[in-house]
Amino acid sequence: MTTPTLLRLLLALASVFFASVASDAKTFNLTDKQGRSLTAEVLALEGDKVKIKRDDGQVFSIPLDTLTDKDQRALKAWADANPPAIDESELPIQFSRGKFDTQKESQHGGAVTAYKDLWGYNITLTNKSRQVLTDVRAEYILFVKQDGATAGGKTLPLRRVKKTTNIGTVDVYANATFRTESVPSFRYVLKPGWYWSETGNSKPIKDTLHGMWLRIYVGKQLVLEKITSEDIAKNEKW
Repeated sequence: MTTPTLLRLLLALASVFFASVASDAKTFNLTDKQGRSLTAEVLALEGDKVKIKRDDGQVFSIPLDTLTDKDQRALKAWADANPPAIDESELPIQFSRGKFDTQKESQHGGAVTAYKDLWGYNITLTNKSRQVLTDVRAEYILFVKQDGATAGGKTLPLRRVKKTTNIGTVDVYANATFRTESVPSFRYVLKPGWYWSETGNSKPIKDTLHGMWLRIYVGKQLVLEKITSEDIAKNEKW
């Protein structure tokens, strides 16, 4: 009875994937801790496993710690230098607008009550890419529309607040939930029986958190971009 080859051992341990070969795949001569070797195309490191491609085109995942320490170091160095591309569909995102706080004060002898509302977005990012994501960050611009604000008969541009949130590491099939920075949105409410001199009505004047332009990066790679409204996409620049 012949000793099983490393390839047969890998077949017994591996999970089969139906995946295409990444453009940055590299051929390695891998050796396990029992001294058996196999030359294979390495596609990616996914947590504590390494994905390889056989000569017949099948793709397998094997435990990284079954290989020699030297091979493990070489594979980790290669993976750090060649992060796999991430498709936007692998990172579904959910977000909702929310008012985080409100402050108020009276103005003009109590005729006007001023409210300072702090608005932002709650965001949940799900990692469905089958790889641990590190150095994840969100860059975003929040846009505030000023109610009735004009200059020389023209509507003022949207007020912009640009910020960055460092998310860190997101495990496979895990969620990362974070809150954007808040932006102040002002409301001015008249006392009953009072009217604005400019308009002759008593409707409250208020600002509105109009929308968000969001970019998600993994390291230096831009992996996802969302814009909440068509007019922001059409009229604004990053």
